[in-house]
Amino acid sequence: MGMNPWGRVVAFDLETTGVDVDTSRIVSACIAVLGDDGDVVTSWEWLADPGIPIPEGAARVHGITTERARAEGRAAPLVIAEITQTLRTLQGLGLPLVVYNAPYDLSLLDRECRRYGVPVLDQPFPVLDPLVLDKAVDRYRKGKRTLEATADAYGVELTDAHDASSDAIAAGRVAMALARAYPDELDRPAAELHAAQVEWYREQALRFQEYIRTSKGEEDYVAPQQWPLQLLSHPGSFTDTQPIPAPAPRPSLTVPIIDIYSTGVLSLEALAASTRSAYASAPPPSLPRDSEPPVVPQPHTHVAEVVTISPSTRAPRRPTVLRVAAGIVTDSTGRTLVVRKRGTTAFMQAGGKIEAGESALAALTRELLEEVGIELDPDATEYLGSFRAEAANEPNTVIRAEVFALATDGVVTPSAEIEEALWIESLDNAGVELAPLTRDTILPLWVQRRSALF
Repeated sequence: MGMNPWGRVVAFDLETTGVDVDTSRIVSACIAVLGDDGDVVTSWEWLADPGIPIPEGAARVHGITTERARAEGRAAPLVIAEITQTLRTLQGLGLPLVVYNAPYDLSLLDRECRRYGVPVLDQPFPVLDPLVLDKAVDRYRKGKRTLEATADAYGVELTDAHDASSDAIAAGRVAMALARAYPDELDRPAAELHAAQVEWYREQALRFQEYIRTSKGEEDYVAPQQWPLQLLSHPGSFTDTQPIPAPAPRPSLTVPIIDIYSTGVLSLEALAASTRSAYASAPPPSLPRDSEPPVVPQPHTHVAEVVTISPSTRAPRRPTVLRVAAGIVTDSTGRTLVVRKRGTTAFMQAGGKIEAGESALAALTRELLEEVGIELDPDATEYLGSFRAEAANEPNTVIRAEVFALATDGVVTPSAEIEEALWIESLDNAGVELAPLTRDTILPLWVQRRSALF
């Protein structure tokens, strides 16, 4: 399929109850990470009970009936929180977000967040909208500009239109096909294209507005000109005054377990079946009592004890959160690498602190080269998720680690602050002190992955 100028991208699509962003509800969704050749690296899918009946017309389009959504769908607030947090985490890694007709999907997600009190995806960036790009580079092409028609125009297979997964993946591949077809206009960084699309969309909206006024006789018609997110016209309209009781949340085997009160994916449920015992034995995360969120039932997670604190009780100092990038480095025999910093006793994954303005992958690339002399290949590195644990060497500090998996047969040479490096053959016989994150989360992930690969 050929390379694209943006590397890996995140493709996103929704199927909903209607076409109005302010009143429609999310029924299904997909987020897919595509490699620079268009292959699917990983993906997540959701089915929600939207809390309202799904109109027959909408059900005919995407095939999801009210009965199915109520029987199989999970509670809308939890699904919406998971979608938003997954997008936030992936964009935090610097991956461009591809959304066909972005003002629809992103605005509708924004309204759903507001409806249920979920933190919104604030200022998504950078966004690539194949609909806007296509209209900009091939303005006079006749025919429809639906995703199905545009995919056909650029030779992208779309076998199941109006399925969230099929549509998301096709949108990502259409964006890549556009870049190959129009390199002079589109072969540039996603951030530059984001800024260009703001103006292109405004120009396209004004042309459409003029067409409706002159050809349809609707002289007062005003086309929305904001991209990629439409402005909120009535902020008070998203308080549900007559809520329909939602069903109890159901676990899913294909979506992330999300901590909806922070900014990271805690773990992937797809891995939970193999690592459940390790997570179950781990102590619950230590939360300050003055910041405990309302309890939201979630599978395979610990719920902090609910206590009553008198006004005279002094709350403990809020722990510092240290954001790091860490690598599960595996050699050809299946061993994994752990390192010990100078002046400390606990071994942990190679990696280090994410600096301001730096992506997690860039931080890991820098740290591996500085600490152990490993040159990271981004195309052969897999992102596994965001994980938390108490820090091994810093008091009252929580580590939030963006964890990646990679393989190497290179020579490991401890340098900089690393005093010792070890290759571990077995979790049970490590024989050394391990940092909490390494012991309770990362090494169990390594064991699970190794059992599938070796």
